[in-house]
Amino acid sequence: MLNLLAISGSLRAASTNSALVAALARNAPAGGRVTIYDGLGRLPIFNPDDEGERTPRAAAELIDAVTGADGIIVS
Repeated sequence: MLNLLAISGSLRAASTNSALVAALARNAPAGGRVTIYDGLGRLPIFNPDDEGERTPRAAAELIDAVTGADGIIVS
């Protein structure tokens, strides 16, 4: 099964980018799955000093989602 991660770069409630990734997830072909990442607004500002054991939870969740996906779609 092909596992894709879809990320909308917009946090707007009426975002067309978010609508696009939602439509993609609803219409994923058989044998494929599109998971929408919805944690963009929870990500902290990047700070290299917070990597490793100090990686913020929201960043670790995104890292896990990306590494578990076969591909990423950013809209």
